[in-house]
Amino acid sequence: MRVAEVIGQMNRAGAETALMNWFRAFDRNDIQMDFLVHRLEPGDYDDEIRDLGGRIFHLPVYTGLNGLSYRKAVRFLLDEHPEWKVVHGHIGSCASLYLKEARKLGRITIAHSHNTRGPLTPSQLVFECLSVPTRMIADEFIGCSLQAGRDRFGSRIVNSPHYHTLPNGIFVRDYVNSVELHEAAKKQQGWQGRTVLGNVSRLTQQKNHMFLLEVFAEYLRRDPTALLVLVGEGDLRKQIEDKAQLLEISNSVVFYGLTDDVASVLRAFDVFVMPSLYEGLPVATVECQAAGIPMIISDGVPSEAMLTTAAVQVPLSASCEVWCGAISSSLERGNNYSHGPQQVVDAGFDVESSSAWLSTYYHRLAELV
Repeated sequence: MRVAEVIGQMNRAGAETALMNWFRAFDRNDIQMDFLVHRLEPGDYDDEIRDLGGRIFHLPVYTGLNGLSYRKAVRFLLDEHPEWKVVHGHIGSCASLYLKEARKLGRITIAHSHNTRGPLTPSQLVFECLSVPTRMIADEFIGCSLQAGRDRFGSRIVNSPHYHTLPNGIFVRDYVNSVELHEAAKKQQGWQGRTVLGNVSRLTQQKNHMFLLEVFAEYLRRDPTALLVLVGEGDLRKQIEDKAQLLEISNSVVFYGLTDDVASVLRAFDVFVMPSLYEGLPVATVECQAAGIPMIISDGVPSEAMLTTAAVQVPLSASCEVWCGAISSSLERGNNYSHGPQQVVDAGFDVESSSAWLSTYYHRLAELV
């Protein structure tokens, strides 16, 4: 069985990482994923996708003005591949177009929400207008959290039997940590003797790195040994670097970039800080808790992301001093190495269980075609 996964581009970001984790965990003699992407340039995961037996197909970028040609391209691709009985949509802005074409051809369609509603900006308003029709088109609906589902699809759908919340599962065993592993990771990175604050996310406005730098600048006054490690890349990297320079903290900020071994970097963190403006349910929050790292998130991140006793939520409206106090308190309470992995498993975020559910779900839907 082959399932069509429709997404922007397979780079290292939350939704894409969740997809790859499920793909890796599947019995690929039973189910294969094919990826319908909207970029011509290679994605970070493309080589691995092909190694695992998946295929990558390209669709044009939907601009809002090319609706006819976009639908024609979708229809042509689906006509060429009748083996895709299930079409699973992860990109929301044009979901009403590609899912409608899929339904016309008798495929079962899934709309998947990976984010909660962001600030009411012009671009968010456009997204809302484009994505709302999906509620009347898709057969099935999935959210990475209950709030992500409610914000995108509305309460009527979330309360229906066609909606499911699917945890962004990870391979929990890969993140197991200990005092010895933590110190070894710090030494490997050259961060021994430092208090390491970390964040793993794309360098975009949504992730609120500018505010994170202000919090860190205040914390650095309290602890001059502190180091802020930013794992990820994005369009705002230059602006964030400029902000660090302006705050005169550049020597204490590490722009780590992308890595295919997040677990090794996470193990070196003393505390994970994520002041995002809005989120679905970030994979990075699950990963850091599996590694037993104290975590501080904003109220822009759903409380469903708080899987362990080492997680704390702070309002976005709180001052830098309040955030620094939360960081200090988390460091005083110490790590959660002993209990973090099991608490993540108990919360249902081990990829073995979430991928098993998704596999059964795909098969059930395919039988309806």
